[in-house]
Amino acid sequence: MLPYIYMELTKVLEKLDLNEKEAKTYLAMLEIGRGSVQVISRRAKIKRPTTYIILEDLRDMGLVSLIKGADTTIYTAESPEQILARQKRKENIINDNLPALLAIFNTKKEKPKVRFYEGKDRIVDLYNNVIFKSKKVDMFGSINAINANVLDQIWWNLERIEKKKIKVREILQSDEASIKFAKKHSSEMHQIKNTPKAFKFPTDNVVFDNKLIIFSYKDLPMAVVIESNDVAITYKNMFELIWQNIT
Repeated sequence: MLPYIYMELTKVLEKLDLNEKEAKTYLAMLEIGRGSVQVISRRAKIKRPTTYIILEDLRDMGLVSLIKGADTTIYTAESPEQILARQKRKENIINDNLPALLAIFNTKKEKPKVRFYEGKDRIVDLYNNVIFKSKKVDMFGSINAINANVLDQIWWNLERIEKKKIKVREILQSDEASIKFAKKHSSEMHQIKNTPKAFKFPTDNVVFDNKLIIFSYKDLPMAVVIESNDVAITYKNMFELIWQNIT
């Protein structure tokens, strides 16, 4: 075999899970067909004790078979097609166990789910049918920031908060509408604080369970819903920090 072809085939076999010495030994056996440990060792240019260990490993891979004689042991090379068969067996094992492996992967590495909503009806649905199904909700924003057509259809949630005993904390900026809202609707279940006047909230933001919702009304009413434990914990802690520092 030409040296450069030998080197290339060695690299190919290394990509198929054989180490360098295993690849050299198998190539030597393909050339000679069969032989004793001594003959194979000489051909592969690997020390005899090491060659014996490698041949046993190649037997485990199904690439070498063993013929025991009265005086000596002969090793025979199996067809390179066994390499393809071995890879297929590995693929079958992976496919059979992939669902279980993915289940473990998904529990260890959370992938945030992000959804977008546009239009008044879908925004109203988020307020009415998503947020206030939780027993604890933190909100921060401005009454002025909420689209008037949306606001008209979500007022009933104020009664729902009291009736369903939903614990709501709300931080509002200190514009006129938000200050009036805080004075009128603040209660034991619905606690409201106003920020110092320098703070502005051009979006309405809601954190509950493992979700963060950001509402924007600048152009078309829209919202981004991020479902993630890490994101929710971050914003809940940010909310808590602001809440504790407002007198």
